Amino acid sequence: MKLIVAKNAGFCFGVRRAIEETQKLLHSKKKSIYSIGSLIHNEIVINKLKEEGLIEINDLDDINNLKNETVIIRTHGVEKKIKELLINNGNEIIDLTCPFVSKIHEIVDKYTNDSYTIIVIGDKNHPEVKGIVSYGRDVYIVSNEDDISALNIPRNNKILAVFQTTINSGNAEKLVDILSKIYYNIKVVNTICNTTRDRQEEVVSLAKVLDVMLIIGSKTSSNTMKLFEIAKRYCDKTYLITDKTSLNSIKINKNEKVGVSAGASTPQYLIEEILTNVRNEF
Repeated sequence: MKLIVAKNAGFCFGVRRAIEETQKLLHSKKKSIYSIGSLIHNEIVINKLKEEGLIEINDLDDINNLKNETVIIRTHGVEKKIKELLINNGNEIIDLTCPFVSKIHEIVDKYTNDSYTIIVIGDKNHPEVKGIVSYGRDVYIVSNEDDISALNIPRNNKILAVFQTTINSGNAEKLVDILSKIYYNIKVVNTICNTTRDRQEEVVSLAKVLDVMLIIGSKTSSNTMKLFEIAKRYCDKTYLITDKTSLNSIKINKNEKVGVSAGASTPQYLIEEILTNVRNEF
């Protein structure tokens, strides 16, 4: 068996920064540290942080009751009104929103003030997208072609299209092509994060030539699931590996070439654990 590990597997800059800063806070402060929503989308990492003292808050009433506390803004960002509420309640805000996501907030806010209609291409249920939408006024979310057909925007409107940072770049380009044929006055700002794009391109190149692809990460992670979908398109034997027990249900032959990649919220120690088990078991 030949094992090839993607160069871009594992923590991205934004996730690594968030984890390191959170751990510093947990180790240095005697008071409670709160996180609005899941800091990142990986249960293994989050459970470890909770064991170290991180308190995750999701309910709006609970958020409203936070006063004069230390509160972390997750990597995906939060809705503008929630951030304002936390500030008004006297909380110390530690903003660990991914810089790529924060940039989209700034772009949407600017173009909204310039009377643009905003189209966000991404998953309407993802917290990142909900946060982005909150910085605009006339905002629509597009996930697929059906969403475009359902749009009720005058064709002469000034349109700004932005992307969820972890969206499948191929799908994003396809949807932009369709939008561009409908709205002649459309401006597109490519807000897909560089790491996401590089990771997806690398997975395509591996999946095209290898027999098996293992994508390590959480089912709740958007970028991990995009990697899985992309790899599956080119390699039938593609498996999502959430932990070492996931290996129990797959078969790899000794003469097969195996590629491994991982989502941006997958810790290095989990990648190493999976690699060790693959080498020992197959």
